[in-house]
Amino acid sequence: MHWVSIAIALMLIAVPIRGLAQVARPAPMPPLPLTQLDERALSADLDNRAFSLTFAQPVAINDVLLLLVRGTSLSVVPDPSISGSFIGDLKSVTIRQALGLILQPLGLDFTADGGVIHVFRREPETRLFAVDYLAADRAGDSSVGIDPAARSNGSYARVTTSSKTDLFADIAKGIQTLLSNRGTFNVDRKAGLVQVTDFPERLDRIGVYLEAVSDRVQRQVQIEARVVEVELGGNKAATLDWTGLRQTRDSEKVMAALAAQGTVTVLAAPRLVVLNNEPAIVRAEGLTLAVTPQIAEDAVITLSLSPLVSTPQSVHSDMIARLADGETIVVAGFGRERETRERKSGGTSGGWFGRSTVVTKKHVELVVLLTPRIVPLP
Repeated sequence: MHWVSIAIALMLIAVPIRGLAQVARPAPMPPLPLTQLDERALSADLDNRAFSLTFAQPVAINDVLLLLVRGTSLSVVPDPSISGSFIGDLKSVTIRQALGLILQPLGLDFTADGGVIHVFRREPETRLFAVDYLAADRAGDSSVGIDPAARSNGSYARVTTSSKTDLFADIAKGIQTLLSNRGTFNVDRKAGLVQVTDFPERLDRIGVYLEAVSDRVQRQVQIEARVVEVELGGNKAATLDWTGLRQTRDSEKVMAALAAQGTVTVLAAPRLVVLNNEPAIVRAEGLTLAVTPQIAEDAVITLSLSPLVSTPQSVHSDMIARLADGETIVVAGFGRERETRERKSGGTSGGWFGRSTVVTKKHVELVVLLTPRIVPLP
């Protein structure tokens, strides 16, 4: 009797346990519309499993995530706060590609840690970008022409050139076009920093934009300038002979060609280093020259030139020229007559008696030579 009672007791205990196990077993997941699955590459790698999915009706995102990892050793852990559904047709995509295509439009993202995929709601991030540039608003204006009040023949012409440089204001406009509807930014001129808060892909685009801006504004050109005065030889020489000058763009050959026509005096020979699209000033006796370079991708340099000659009368000009790296441009046409007076003796008596004053007129040309060379970035 004793052994029988034990057996009955064990049987009674075992029956309820099996019954509870049957009740707690979850119902099988309903089949989802999996149209094709490549079972040859089952692995935890997000990039080695290719499949196609077709959802003709909206399917909850949590069910889609479970379907993506079915048949693999991957685990998926969605954040409880995520929601949304997916409808569409994916052809021959990996798990990583499918996650990117499905999650991003819903404002979701994921990370993979080993074999566990965490899915969460995307939130904006903040990045700092350095802008190494002078925090200054530079403006320039040049006007070339005739004063309409002083015109006598009824004609009037004027060329006005204005330039304003405010890099940080331009950057602010550029960033504004790249932000999402949740993006914000702040430009700190004094610190040379741009702070942007947005989604990672937007921040990447802004980083590419700022890198391109920095590359262009940091370009430099060294401008070798020579301001020379040419006193033409002979009383009949009225202007420079450009036949030989047009055949060369080398500064030394230009100087030799000028010397062949008269006496050359160098009034100034400054050497300037100028940033891209920034104005510079060259001043010499009777001359002021404003020059602004622009350096293109193909190493072609565009120079905006505004020379002003103030003696003996005011003469203006304004021009734009394109040069290859190392070529020389000659700016001329600023001529004037120079008189020299010399006392000469008319006899043998000596002293001032019998002397005469000889006045000699010679034509003098003011010539500017500019040779820009691109400075390589360090």
